[in-house]
Amino acid sequence: MENKTESQRDGARRRLTLAGRIALAGGGGVTPQLIADVCDQAGIHPRSFRTLYATDDAFLDAVQETLAVECAERLRSSFGAIAGLEDVQMLQAAAVALARSRPIDRGAVIIRSERRLRALRSPNDANALLAAEHRQLDALSAVVAELIGQLNRDALWPTSLAARIIIETYERSFEAWVFGGGDERDFHTSSYVTRTLPTLLSRMTTPIVRTSLVGAAA
Repeated sequence: MENKTESQRDGARRRLTLAGRIALAGGGGVTPQLIADVCDQAGIHPRSFRTLYATDDAFLDAVQETLAVECAERLRSSFGAIAGLEDVQMLQAAAVALARSRPIDRGAVIIRSERRLRALRSPNDANALLAAEHRQLDALSAVVAELIGQLNRDALWPTSLAARIIIETYERSFEAWVFGGGDERDFHTSSYVTRTLPTLLSRMTTPIVRTSLVGAAA
């Protein structure tokens, strides 16, 4: 019974974060009206919201973690498209695949900015923010390690460092693209994705040298 109850709570949290991801992307932060709307979409009574998320910050962190997990799932699903290509083509295809998995979009930038602003206003809450961002980085680091394996390369840098650099440079470039009037749906055509990101992936890794059995025996 306990496992079933916890499973039900996990399902409720999942529905709330999915609804919250859409609602929060418009800006305005977590308000009583937004909570009521999200609960209505998730089929959950508003009074139950605080039993699942004790604070607004906890809800924002959960939404961002959901975004990271979804990005990882989308990127994993694209691995088949880069298999069998030559090295340079593979790096370019991997960069496009990463961009199409949307590690950052306009809504995610808004949500992240809101969460960080709240932490700046309440410094005592900064530790919770840092812990949440670390969990998000862990999720993305795992899929970056898998991506490197798909490239038939070995990592030269720790995957957590590689993931952090990729996400941070990606976010800055994405914001510049959007602020400059670019359509976020076309970001995969940007110079960051077509030139900078393949270069980063190349410098963070090295091709795996496979020794033939004949050569090894000799």
